[in-house]
Amino acid sequence: MRDGCDDVLYIVTAIYFIVTIVTIVTDGCERMEKMKKVQISEELFLALIKYHLADMEDELPLIKKELERKLDAMVKHQIYTRYKVAPTETEREKARQEYLDAVGMHRDFRW
Repeated sequence: MRDGCDDVLYIVTAIYFIVTIVTIVTDGCERMEKMKKVQISEELFLALIKYHLADMEDELPLIKKELERKLDAMVKHQIYTRYKVAPTETEREKARQEYLDAVGMHRDFRW
């Protein structure tokens, strides 16, 4: 026999694991020792809950789209940071060009 507390405990545990999986990202694929936290939209969070807890398969396209968007934003941020902290002018310019490529700026509009 189940009571309402079982469902609440299951939901809280599932939410904890979903948030942990979605928000922890490593700084570089090779290094697992430095963990970062990543914020996600409320829309993505709710879609993840619906997909995993309510088995709502129709949420999967939204989840994929939003996770890809977030990953792209993280990559752009990492390239921009590399540009800002590059020790040499050559490395800085290379990272700047890589960033401009990542954001899709046409080569004719660059300085």
